[in-house]
Amino acid sequence: MFSKKATNPYDFLNQTPNPQTIRNRVSVIRNHFTTNERLHRKERQLLLDNIQQAPNDGIREVYELELHFHEHFFERVHRVSTLLILYSLLENLMAKICKKKAEVSGMNFEPKRYSIFEFRSYLEKSPDIRFSAPEIEKHWAIITKLNNLRNAFAHSEGDLEQYGHFAPDKIKKLVRIVNDTPGLSLYSKTIMVSSEYVEHNITAVEDLLLAVQKD
Repeated sequence: MFSKKATNPYDFLNQTPNPQTIRNRVSVIRNHFTTNERLHRKERQLLLDNIQQAPNDGIREVYELELHFHEHFFERVHRVSTLLILYSLLENLMAKICKKKAEVSGMNFEPKRYSIFEFRSYLEKSPDIRFSAPEIEKHWAIITKLNNLRNAFAHSEGDLEQYGHFAPDKIKKLVRIVNDTPGLSLYSKTIMVSSEYVEHNITAVEDLLLAVQKD
């Protein structure tokens, strides 16, 4: 999983971000996610087999209820949790990259808010980093959508009806994002997430961090 080229590949939490430590950090999330997805697929297939082979309607309904819980709770919680820790990693490493660039330049890094948008503003002071560049822009577009979803997930489990009581101005935007984004859907008023959507975001975060960390 880790490259021996890093100074200490097992101390990946404290190292200053560089290409290898970024890959190491993201690989932990990616490997954990794919391992659990594989387990969930096996469990889901077992439930489908049980439904198919059920000897009567009563037993079939029990398995169908288990499948519903599996799809709408176990899988969803696992995917939402992965997105939340992924976003947390993104904020942390963007902040560390900004701090590193400030130290190299002999400048201060004092963001007004701990936010990826503040970090973007600071990073764009570097002449070689432009978020409008194609190799960055496509990843940033994915991440800004994740930013909107992250707030709903963190504050109301993705329940838009509940979230709407506190952020009514943001609901229309969230619904539009869900409707326009492959891998997202609504079950009643709750955001559902596919495994492909999570994988897409893991890649976007890794590639963005790699693009902005360079000196």
